[in-house]
Amino acid sequence: MADREKNTPGASNISNKSTTNISRPKLKDLIAERRKQKLTDSNQSELMDPFEAVNKYKSNVERRTGYVEEESPEHFCKWDPLYPENAERVACPKRRLAALKLRERCVNIVPTELPDRAFLKLHTKNLYEKLKAIRSVTDDQLEHESSKFDSVYFTQHTFSAAKLAAEAAIALTLEVAKGNLKNGFALIRPPGHHAMVDEFCGYCFLNNVALAAQTAIDEGLAKKVLIVDHDVHHGQGIQRMFYDRNDVLYFSIHRYEHGLFWPNLRESESDYVGEGAGKGYNINIPLNETGLTDADYLAIVLNVLLPVAYEFKPDLILISAGYDSALGCPEGEMLVTPHFYSHLITLLSGLANGKIVVCLEGGYFPESVAEGVACTLKALLGDACHPISAKPEINSSLIEVINNTKYFLRDYWECFKQDSLFSYPKNVELQNCLDVDKTSEHLSCLSYKFVPKEMTEFETTGFYPIRTEDEVKMYLKMVNDLRNEYLITGEKPNVVGYVYDDFLLKHKPAGDHGNIPERPERLLEIIKTFDQFDLLKRCKKIQESDRDPAKWIKIVHQENYAGDILAQKNVEQRPDWFFNADTAKCVLKCVSNILSLAESIHEGHVRSGVAVVRPPGHHACFDEASGFCFVNNVVIAAEYLIREKNYKRILIVDFDIHHGNGTQRLTYDKKEIMYISIHRFDKAKYFPFSPEANYTYTGEKEGDGYNINIPFNKGNKTEHDYWTVWLKLVLPLAYSYNPEFVIVSAGFDAAYFDPLGNGYKLTPEIYGHFVQTLKPLACGKLLVALEGGYHLESTALSMTMCAKALLGDDLPVPKLSGKVDPDTRETIQNVLSVHQEKWKVLRVNKKIAGFSCTEEEQQLLEEACREEMCKKGTVENLRRMFKKNIKNVE
Repeated sequence: MADREKNTPGASNISNKSTTNISRPKLKDLIAERRKQKLTDSNQSELMDPFEAVNKYKSNVERRTGYVEEESPEHFCKWDPLYPENAERVACPKRRLAALKLRERCVNIVPTELPDRAFLKLHTKNLYEKLKAIRSVTDDQLEHESSKFDSVYFTQHTFSAAKLAAEAAIALTLEVAKGNLKNGFALIRPPGHHAMVDEFCGYCFLNNVALAAQTAIDEGLAKKVLIVDHDVHHGQGIQRMFYDRNDVLYFSIHRYEHGLFWPNLRESESDYVGEGAGKGYNINIPLNETGLTDADYLAIVLNVLLPVAYEFKPDLILISAGYDSALGCPEGEMLVTPHFYSHLITLLSGLANGKIVVCLEGGYFPESVAEGVACTLKALLGDACHPISAKPEINSSLIEVINNTKYFLRDYWECFKQDSLFSYPKNVELQNCLDVDKTSEHLSCLSYKFVPKEMTEFETTGFYPIRTEDEVKMYLKMVNDLRNEYLITGEKPNVVGYVYDDFLLKHKPAGDHGNIPERPERLLEIIKTFDQFDLLKRCKKIQESDRDPAKWIKIVHQENYAGDILAQKNVEQRPDWFFNADTAKCVLKCVSNILSLAESIHEGHVRSGVAVVRPPGHHACFDEASGFCFVNNVVIAAEYLIREKNYKRILIVDFDIHHGNGTQRLTYDKKEIMYISIHRFDKAKYFPFSPEANYTYTGEKEGDGYNINIPFNKGNKTEHDYWTVWLKLVLPLAYSYNPEFVIVSAGFDAAYFDPLGNGYKLTPEIYGHFVQTLKPLACGKLLVALEGGYHLESTALSMTMCAKALLGDDLPVPKLSGKVDPDTRETIQNVLSVHQEKWKVLRVNKKIAGFSCTEEEQQLLEEACREEMCKKGTVENLRRMFKKNIKNVE
C-alpha cells in the first residue's frame, strides 16, 4: 500500500513540500549544491538549465519562403527531341505553380553572377574550363563531345545554363542560411547531383546542391549540413565530394537493383558509409525493387532518416529533389504520390530552425514533377499535408535494405545501437548455425550483379525508357485523380485556435487539503507564458458555442454517474479527487470549450488548436473516475466528431506519464478510435495501478489492435527513450491508421521537476517535436488538450512548445544522442510482439545478425559449414573464418 500511495496523484506525497514544490527550483542553488558534490563528467548535463533552450525562442521572426527559377530553354538536346532532360521539366511545374498562385506567396530571388572561384570550391579548374569551352563548339561537333561522358548532352548554352542553376541554388541557400528567409525552392535545370569533381555525368555539369552546402559552410552560416537526396538515381557526385567529411551528412534514397540500375556503382550500396572523419556520414538506401509506394518511402524516413537527422542536429537542410521517384516517371518506375514530398518536408521542418532549401534534380514525367514541386512548395509555405496512402505492409526487399543500413551504421549512431544483435553463425548445433528466421531476424548479405562493359564512347540518344501512349494516359489520369482528391480536402489557412476560460480557475480544493498539484495556477501559468511568447496575439481564441455539454457527457458516461457529477451528489472528496461549489459548472465549461475547439477545427475556421482546460479527463471511466478527472474530455470530443461529423478514424495519442485508463476503457472495443499511450507502469505499481496499462491489452471485438500501450517499467526516462518509441512505434502506427482527426492527451508530468514524475526528465522542446511530427496527419486537424503536468514552469513551457509547433515556428532541437534505457528497448520489443501481426509496418524491426557478408561469402560459409560437419568441427572455426565481418553482440 505504501508504494501505491507514493505514486498516486494527490496521495501521501502531496504533503511533502520538498518533492511537490509547484514553483521552479532555484537552479543556482541546485547547481551550487551539485558542484559541491564534485560531479563527474558523465552527469555534468545535470548542471544545465533544462528550460534554457526554449526560453531563447520567445520571439518569433516572421520569415517567408524564397523561390528562384532557371528554366534555361536554350539548353536542350539538338539532335534528339525526345531527350528526357528538357525545358518542359521546369515549364510544366511553372504552369502548375501559377495555377495554384503559389509563386505570389513567395519572395522571388534574383541570383547575382558569381566569380569563377565560387565553382572551383568543389570542381577542378580543368572541368570548369572544359565546360566553358563548349560555348565555341560547332553544332556538328556537339554530339561527339557529348559522347565522351555518361548521359550528357551539350549545347553552346550549357555553360551559362549550368552556371545560372548553380548561382540560383547558392543565392537561395545563402538567404535561408542567413535567416532572411524561412526556407525556399529552387526550380532549376540542369540538375547537379551526378556532377563530380572532375567529370560531367547524368545530365549534370556543376553540382548545385554540393556547391550551395560548401558556400554556406565557407561563409560561416552553417557548421553541419544535411543533404537529403530522393532522386531515383544515386547522387554519386555529392557522395564523393563529402565522403571523408563529418560536417555534411549525405542521405540518398535511390533505385539500385543490386547494381543493375544506373549509375551501376558498387559505391551506391548501404555499406558505403564514408571514410576517415566521414565514417557514418554517408548513408545510402539502395532500393532493389520498383513499384515502391508512399508507405515504403515513409518507412525509410521513420526508421533511418529521422533518427539520424535528429541525432546529427543540422544547421541547414538541403534537398536534392528528384521527382523521378514519383509515379509516372519512366526512369524511376516507383509509385510515390506527390504529397509524400510534403510529408517529408513537414517531418524535417522541426530541425535546423526550419532552414530547408529544395533544389530540383531529376523527374521526367512533367505532370508528376509539377505536382511534386507544387506539394513540396506548399509544405514549405506551411500548408497542410494531404494524407498519403499507408498500405498494410512494407516491401520485403526494402525491409532487408533498412536493416542492412542500420547494421552498417551501428558503430556511428546511437539511434541504431538500440536494435538487438544476435550471434551469427549461431552458437547452436552445427547444422542449424546458419539458420535465419526471416520473420524476426536479419542477416546483412549484399549482392552486386552489374558487369561493367568497356566503353570508348557513350550513347547520346535512345538509351532512356519511353512511356507508351496508353501508359502516359494512365499516369496522367492518376495524377489528375490525385489533384482532385487534394481539391476535395481543400486548403485551410494555418490559423491555430485555443480555448481558455477564467471560470475554470474556480475549481479548487475547498478548505485546506495540503499542497494539491492540480490547481488553477496551472492554467494561469500557461496563459501567462503564451503571452510572454506572443502566442495570444497570434492564435485565435475560440468562443464557446451553444451546444449542450451535459448531453455529450451522458453519451460517453453512465447516465447516473454523470448526473451525480453534474449535481455533485454521492461524491466524496479524496486526495486525488476534490470539488467545490463551482466544480460541476467547471466540468461543463471544460467540455463545452473542447467541443467548441473540435468543431472549429472541423469547420476549417482554424486548422488546429490547443485546449487550455481543466479539470483533466483521461482517468475518467464510464461510471467512475480518479486522478483529478471527472469526465473524459478527449473521448467526449472524439465521440462528438464521430456521431455528429461522421469521422471514421480518430487517433488519440496520450503522453501523460500516467496511463489513461479511462480513455482506454471507453474506446477499448472501437476501431473508430485508435488509442496510443506512452506511460510509466512499473509493473502496475504506478498510478493508476492497473494491469490494464500493460502492453498485452490491445483492445477487444472490433477494437482489437486499436489500443496500444507503451509501458515503461524501470528507471527514470529521458527524451532519448520517448523519442525512440515515438519513431519506432507511435508514428508508424499513426500513419498506418491514417486518422482523419488527431487528439493529443497532453500531460506534461514526465517533464523536468514534475512532483508526480518521480524523476522523469523530458524537456519542453521534446513535446513540441511530438506535435511537429504529428502535423502531417489528418490534413493538419490536430487538437492538443491539457491533461496532467504539475510543475508550473515546465508545464507552461511544454504546452507553449506544442502551440509553437502548430504555428510552424522554429523549435529548439532536443539533445538525442544519449543511450536508450535497456528497459525501453524491452518495452519496444514487447509492443512489437503483440502488434506486428495487425500492423505489419512494424515488421521492419528485426534482430540483426552481428555479421555481414556478400552472396559469395555466404556460399563459402555454407560450404565450410558442410565441411566442418564432416570433420565434426565447431562453430567457432566458422566464426574465425569470417571474423572481420562480425560485430560485438550485446
